[in-house]
Amino acid sequence: MKITKLLFKTIAIVLLALAGATNASAQLNIYIVGSNGDRTPTQKAIQTLLEASGGWSFQGNRGTATNSSPNNALNSNFGAWNGRYKGTNVIIRTSFIGAVGAVRSLAGLQPERYVVANGSGTNATFDIYLNTNAVLNGNSTNGYTTNLPNIALSTVFQGTTPYTGAGYDTLTESSVGVSPIVFVASPGSGLTNITTQLAQNLYQNGFLTAAQFSGNAADTNKIIFALGRNYDAGQRFAVLAETGTGTASSVNHWQPSITGTTTNAANIVIGGRVTNQILWPRETISGNDSVSAGNSGYSTGALLASALTVTNIATNAIKDTFGYAIPGATAAYYIGYITTGDYNTTIATNGPGGTPLATLLSYNGVPYSSNNVINGAYTSWVYNRVLERSDARLPGGTLANPTIASFKDDLVNTITTTTGGVNGGILIGDLKVGRTADGGVVTPN
Repeated sequence: MKITKLLFKTIAIVLLALAGATNASAQLNIYIVGSNGDRTPTQKAIQTLLEASGGWSFQGNRGTATNSSPNNALNSNFGAWNGRYKGTNVIIRTSFIGAVGAVRSLAGLQPERYVVANGSGTNATFDIYLNTNAVLNGNSTNGYTTNLPNIALSTVFQGTTPYTGAGYDTLTESSVGVSPIVFVASPGSGLTNITTQLAQNLYQNGFLTAAQFSGNAADTNKIIFALGRNYDAGQRFAVLAETGTGTASSVNHWQPSITGTTTNAANIVIGGRVTNQILWPRETISGNDSVSAGNSGYSTGALLASALTVTNIATNAIKDTFGYAIPGATAAYYIGYITTGDYNTTIATNGPGGTPLATLLSYNGVPYSSNNVINGAYTSWVYNRVLERSDARLPGGTLANPTIASFKDDLVNTITTTTGGVNGGILIGDLKVGRTADGGVVTPN
């Protein structure tokens, strides 16, 4: 009897040891889909939550990153983190496709694209959303995998998106910070300000003269073209709401062909010359047909920010929306909208002597500053939100795994208290005003 009990006890100890070894070596996959405006604070929060001992690794579209050199991780739109969270080996894949696409993916249980599991390699020059240059060192035929997200991040209210009502879950939204959106003009334009009326005219018409901005007749021969984002982007919806253009309005964004760009030491593509441009081709994004040429745009704010640094637009590219040369036009420039995070990363200090590569415009006569946002004078901004499904923590839900649920709660807390203020973001607790809808009236808290 004693021998039998001892045998059972020994077997039990061995099984527990094997279970512990299996748990220690197993890798837990966490999938995050989000908006560009959430990119830097979220990536910084992930870095904070992963255990420093033993280190972590990252591979994304900006390149590799480590504990001692994290910038490529913070600035990547797509990537994979490998590390440990609360004693568990985790692979955390991030896909910052845009706020609207993120809402669709989580609320409608639509699989999203993510980088391959190990994210290995040294030169990840892929855009997994558009499937352009998508092969990552042979790890996958297409360079990406698909999965349902566990967590989503959005810079627009779910009600701003088309993804509400039948077939879509009503998501739980935790506001964790604020992302200002700035208007930027490419170098040499001489512009300093944009108003709601000018923004409406620019994005619906596709181009204006610089004289309409400056009031100077001598600027009539300078043409200002509109650059913008596609249907997945919360920034697109937020700007159309903020400027009174209307989120359902069709717009005219341009797609420039750029040559002669430079990739700087931070893997940021800057400069170049526009040799030709067309209205952005009609395309289907997250199941939404853009219907007409011009009504789509860049898939990420980083790509748009790079385009805003072009130094020259060829004369033959200065055409109207029908493809005809604009009479008398001798020069052209771009205006686009990006988050302060993309402005700081790509534009703010990358010029000669640390100067900006493009011009930050005032909005309705108010210059951008964090204080002007906090106190309500500058109104072009959006909330950062971490989202979960209403059934997320039920069996089979996206947060049914207790470790993933704990990670989501820690992510919310870390962004709210710490990382929400990095790279141009504003901590939610610092904001002295609020709004109940994207582009809505800004009122004191």
